[in-house]
Amino acid sequence: MNSSEISKRRFEEVARAIDELLVTTFDDSFEELEPRFTALERRLLRSVVKTEFERREVKRRIAETLFTEAFGRNCPWPVFGRTLRRIQRLGYSHSERRYHVACLYAQWCQRHPEHDAREARRMLDEAEQRIRRLPRDHWRRMGLLKKLSELRARSGFPSGPEA
Repeated sequence: MNSSEISKRRFEEVARAIDELLVTTFDDSFEELEPRFTALERRLLRSVVKTEFERREVKRRIAETLFTEAFGRNCPWPVFGRTLRRIQRLGYSHSERRYHVACLYAQWCQRHPEHDAREARRMLDEAEQRIRRLPRDHWRRMGLLKKLSELRARSGFPSGPEA
């Protein structure tokens, strides 16, 4: 078995562990869920992943999961903002992850009109720029641009600076 197959198996184990924890914490509050994911991250970093790339990806995946769960549980800004900042510090695995984070943030801002949404607009614009850098015939490019356009129409976040 070569190193890429071994790495693939480790990531399958990571994905399975995250999914299992999501299922078991489905009804938990975010305050109950977050420490369990933090503990899972520590365990995975200690015993499953081996390379620096794998370590960073585990951190990203846990951060993305916590961000998505904070959105799904409609957490207030102090919690939601903390999960957003962590993802921004870690960076994005690919354009689809950047798109996902920007879209959830825009939708969160729509639910919380008292929150200044300029950063969400900036993130949507940045996600769109990154998606447009993909080859014109790339399936991901076409699908994400269509979904992004639909989200902008629904949520009142038109393209461009302060549009």
